[in-house]
Amino acid sequence: MTSHTPSTDQLPISFTIDAPVTGSPTLTVHGDVDLVTAFEFETALRHRLAVSALVLDLGGVEFFSSAGVTAIENALAESPHAIDSVIAPSMRVRRTLGVLELDRLVPITVGE
Repeated sequence: MTSHTPSTDQLPISFTIDAPVTGSPTLTVHGDVDLVTAFEFETALRHRLAVSALVLDLGGVEFFSSAGVTAIENALAESPHAIDSVIAPSMRVRRTLGVLELDRLVPITVGE
């Protein structure tokens, strides 16, 4: 049996960072966060959190699984106060975050 790990350029997820002059940078996620993309998501989070605290913008995410919440929890385990807030405008994403009680670790907002 062979397994294939897709390269990051084939994954249906991407990230952008907006670093304002004042305030925390914003890491914006585009695409679905699921079992396939959770590793890349967590890697991007850890990489940015090693530099500074941030705002996590999930505005470009339509599907967010429990694997994504686990990735956030894992990143916060190393840097408990490093995510200032999570922006989750999609009702579907907010529902997942609420059911899995991510709001006990970091504030969830509808938008800026």
